[in-house]
Amino acid sequence: MAFLSPSMITTMDAARKHRTYALWILIIVYIFNFIDRQIVNILQEDIKADLHLNDTQLGMMTGLAFAVVYCTMGIPVARIADSTSRKGVMVISLAVWSAFTALCGLANPIHIGTFTISAFVVLLITRMGVGLGEAGGSPPAHAMISDLYEKEKRGRALALYSAGLYAGTLLGYYLGGWLSEALNWRQAFFVVGIPGVIFAIIAWTTVREPIRGLSGSTPSTDKPTFLKSFAKLWSLKAFPYYAIATGAGTFITYGLGNWMPSFMPRTYGVIDPATIGSTARYIGMWSMPELQNALGMCQSTMVDGVKQFAQDCYEMNKTEIGLFYGTCSGVGGMIGTIAGGYIADRLGAKDRRWFLWVPMWGKILGAPLFILAMLAPTVELSLLLYFPGITLAAMYLGPSLAITHHLVPASMRAMSSAVLFFILNILGLGTGPFVVGMMSDWIGSNAESLSQAHSFLGDSVDQVKQMSLKWAMIIAVILMTPLALLWHIGAMKLPKGELTDDGDAVKEALTEGDPTGSSITVGPKP
Repeated sequence: MAFLSPSMITTMDAARKHRTYALWILIIVYIFNFIDRQIVNILQEDIKADLHLNDTQLGMMTGLAFAVVYCTMGIPVARIADSTSRKGVMVISLAVWSAFTALCGLANPIHIGTFTISAFVVLLITRMGVGLGEAGGSPPAHAMISDLYEKEKRGRALALYSAGLYAGTLLGYYLGGWLSEALNWRQAFFVVGIPGVIFAIIAWTTVREPIRGLSGSTPSTDKPTFLKSFAKLWSLKAFPYYAIATGAGTFITYGLGNWMPSFMPRTYGVIDPATIGSTARYIGMWSMPELQNALGMCQSTMVDGVKQFAQDCYEMNKTEIGLFYGTCSGVGGMIGTIAGGYIADRLGAKDRRWFLWVPMWGKILGAPLFILAMLAPTVELSLLLYFPGITLAAMYLGPSLAITHHLVPASMRAMSSAVLFFILNILGLGTGPFVVGMMSDWIGSNAESLSQAHSFLGDSVDQVKQMSLKWAMIIAVILMTPLALLWHIGAMKLPKGELTDDGDAVKEALTEGDPTGSSITVGPKP
């Protein structure tokens, strides 16, 4: 084995002794992944004002530019992970994305003779570098977890790992909000990026990697090509449906989640009178100053027996936005992700279609809560409604990963995660924030005509401009939610009967056009 790296795990007994520690290290790596990915969202209003950007550019920076590299590189990186050291790929990736996160703080114009590369383009390039590193984070970890845990425990293990997404989101908003207040947006990138490089060393020197296929009946040494892996996945009758449904669901969660730190001050605030230039800055306003005071986040005094709140009790700052929204999104997401894995494991043991029905019902029930959160009259009520919405919407990831790993050979698990993540991140992370940003800019630029034609959008042209982001987020939910029905279509096309270790149905054809076998359904019929 390589220098300072512990030996590989070759037996399930050894895996059971090591897997709890390994899982927690992998979860921490995933937390770093989402701290570095999501911190840009809490900083985006400062970046917008400093670099004079519009919402389309913000959507490109937080979503599209990152996702294009993240998704396209995820497949070749997963191929490398499937044929070399999965732990090695993950550790190198952690160091790369952490270093590029720190470099985001250096986004300044670069002058080459008479040619100038704008600070925005430099920031796009560094965010693409973060995407390049993060492309090698999850697929190798998914494959290692699937080899450390038996099939009947795989869903909950993957769900627990996936909860790191929301823990990282929570910490990213906490740290980003506080650091941007205590320092500035550039220094915040440095502070959160550098520790990841250090933790990469800890992961390399302490985690033991299992051999491929350890949790199956026979360990696998096969190294499938990308085309073979993709062909295997696409041959599954259910996969195209639930993969697209996953992408549509993440379009909503990223399309809303990436913009919530901007939605709060814009929707429940006023324009900062100190705004300079064409980019308006907003001061968010709390409707319950007594809550801020009770939480020790502002001061109050007694005047003639009446409690008088300080101005800060009414004005929301970035630290408070990070704290309240980070808690709402992070805690709700963690609960939903873990619950989704456990529920799917329990119900899926009797009928594997529940691995897709659980995500479907989470998305369908969460959508109206999201819309109500966008329409809430106060920011506190908005967050109160958003919490159960994101909890339900987050129930998809563990089950969808688990059923995908059930249906492919052990040697394709990292690649199967990469293909699924390619689809959900291109549709969700890539297009979600970008399309919402474009719609927000379009509504704002057409505010005069829209205010006359649709009075519900706002009482004045200025109000329509201010509320353009809110309406763009609502439109995203309305357009994407009907695609949740693709989860059900995928569930009905899952193979029936027992599965081999390669995911092949023993008593029913796995793909269209194969006439062998008869349908055997486990569990209740729909």
